[in-house]
Amino acid sequence: MDLNIKQRIETVITNLDQLPSIPEVATKIMNMVNDPDVAFKKVADEISKDQAMTTNILKVCNSAFFSKGKEITSIEKAIVTMGLKEVKDIVILIVAKPVLDKAIIGYDMAKGDLWMQGLAVATLSKRIAMKKKRKEIADIVFTGGLIHNVGKVVLALYVQNVYKDIIAAVEEKQMTFDEAEREVMGFDHHQVGEKMLDKWKFPPVLKSIVRYYHDPVSAPVEHRFDVSVVHIANIICLMAGIGIGSDGLFHQFNSSAIKSVGLNEGELEELYSSIPELIKEIKALM
Repeated sequence: MDLNIKQRIETVITNLDQLPSIPEVATKIMNMVNDPDVAFKKVADEISKDQAMTTNILKVCNSAFFSKGKEITSIEKAIVTMGLKEVKDIVILIVAKPVLDKAIIGYDMAKGDLWMQGLAVATLSKRIAMKKKRKEIADIVFTGGLIHNVGKVVLALYVQNVYKDIIAAVEEKQMTFDEAEREVMGFDHHQVGEKMLDKWKFPPVLKSIVRYYHDPVSAPVEHRFDVSVVHIANIICLMAGIGIGSDGLFHQFNSSAIKSVGLNEGELEELYSSIPELIKEIKALM
């Protein structure tokens, strides 16, 4: 283990001010939407306090990716037309983009790759939830899918310096890429991502997705289905070559996750075959 790198990473993740931040409005909206008794006008009023956020939401609502076929000209109309959870998804998408839409050099991902992969995993996760008649978690797995790799934003620089050592550990010790990250640097991108979500005050289920999406059977029981959905969506996207980066070839389906979600081979093939059209939709949003 490179103790110097471990110490530097430890300094970053224990000093929350050094971690990337997101606007406070995102956490507020997330908590409000999770309240079953919240009035949509209260949510609309909170969003409208941020003019830039309002403008961006209306732009995304009217994009081909989210459009319901009706022009949306206000936050109130967006909520009525699309629903609170869909608008919440758009809020998270907007605040996450500046964090994710950058080159992640250590993981060999060009600018836009991490953002594209997050959007693809988010959308596929939502489709899986709907396919399995779990509409109540569709927005959760969308958000979790979007930000599942967020820890790579912080670790990228360190991975760049020790990438050869990580690959050597993978090949010589038959480790997973995540295990090799911990072996060489003392931390993996899941742990760092979880710390970022702590800073953002995101709910426990999203922390579980970020922490365990490569190892869903280790997730808390109450979050295992959600984590498994994102795990499956992520592997399908990697198989399709989306955001594969330097570590993508070292991941594969967890059979327990597939069994937990209840997907058969035909459904997995159907999801995989939907990727080309999905990418077209995402590029229209980007």
